[in-house]
Amino acid sequence: MSLKRCVALPPDEFRASVFGHRHVHTPAADLPDDFTDLFSPHVLEELLSGGLRTSSLRLVRDGVEGDVTRGCIAESGDAPGTPPFPDTDGIRHALASGQTLIVRSLHRFHPPIRRFAHELAAEIGHPVKVNAFVTPPGSQGVDLHFDVQDVLVLQIAGDKRWLLRTPPLPDPLPAHAWFDVPARRREEMRAASRPLADLVLRAGDSLYLPRGTMHSPMARDTLSIHLTVAVSTITRHDLLGELVRKAVDDDWMRVGVDTDGLVADPGLARNLLREAGERLAALAADAAPEDVLWALRKAAFREQTPEPVPFLPLPEGVRPPGVHRLRAGVYFHTASVKDGVQLSVGNRRVRLPASVSPFLAALHRDQVADMAGLTAALGEDDARKVAAALVDIGLLLPPSAAPWHATTAQEAVLPEGAPGRESDPDDS
Repeated sequence: MSLKRCVALPPDEFRASVFGHRHVHTPAADLPDDFTDLFSPHVLEELLSGGLRTSSLRLVRDGVEGDVTRGCIAESGDAPGTPPFPDTDGIRHALASGQTLIVRSLHRFHPPIRRFAHELAAEIGHPVKVNAFVTPPGSQGVDLHFDVQDVLVLQIAGDKRWLLRTPPLPDPLPAHAWFDVPARRREEMRAASRPLADLVLRAGDSLYLPRGTMHSPMARDTLSIHLTVAVSTITRHDLLGELVRKAVDDDWMRVGVDTDGLVADPGLARNLLREAGERLAALAADAAPEDVLWALRKAAFREQTPEPVPFLPLPEGVRPPGVHRLRAGVYFHTASVKDGVQLSVGNRRVRLPASVSPFLAALHRDQVADMAGLTAALGEDDARKVAAALVDIGLLLPPSAAPWHATTAQEAVLPEGAPGRESDPDDS
């Protein structure tokens, strides 16, 4: 479990009494392993010289952005505006001048971190993103600030001092992002916070910070490398946003308003706001909670990149070992419809026979693809077709010992009326 390797507390206790409530510093001695299987100086060198574009990199010192494209040469054949490949000499000089290098979105392209992020997101229930910070000795990328995500810091190499102060704003939302508010307001919030902790993270240590915790990290006398695991908490505000989106079907909500008239008549404006609130309350009372929660999760995880699916067809005559399994990082929803069940994976939907429902319920509960049970329910031929449809829609990974699809293109295309025919958007 990813959470167990980051904190020494039992996962249930962490979620109940720590997550969103208080910071926790865990020394390496209290954790089962270090984090070098996820990231290391050697991996960093390989990534920078192995094909990353500068769009995945940032340079910053004392809050001032550096030019990560300096010294880069555009690749012939690239479309205009395509980010170039980094100039490693330029990166080396930037680090020597005290700039912090940030490698963004490691969860998208570095397999060990992608697996870690998928598992952690499933355990915590919120989307996870991972960046790496490489800070030269005695340097600081950003001064005292807070983040609008909960953060797990995993120290990879060197050490770093962290000054912590209390949150000046409880549970900030993305609209409160530190660098988006005026400088005067930032100073007010700095003044409103109080000292919380002064600690040093050494290689193998971890630090959890609830969103809003003020922090000022600075490398000491060695190069520091750490991972920042950002957890974008799904909030009540997000839930309200989904209700507002559902209100587009209310004719009253779509009627235009005369803002000049409302400004001139505060009583009329108050009555309008009251009726809008009452209509949202009525919508909340009538809405199916499972539909609202699915829309909420789908929106929250829209940037979460699932485990890659092999995209090349199997060579003719090859039958791979293994079984189908649930694709890591995929979230899905089922709903009963006439003569079947409708499966939603992201923005894609497929209608399946009702006899597939126990199979999907087991996936939700145990995250195990019971192919034997599916075959017993449908028969071998239809079970194979349904499995191919579930691979095609992105829910399952095919059995494979190499990066090859387990089904041929012909098997993945279902005839009209066959089990697993993908429904039209309005076919419900």
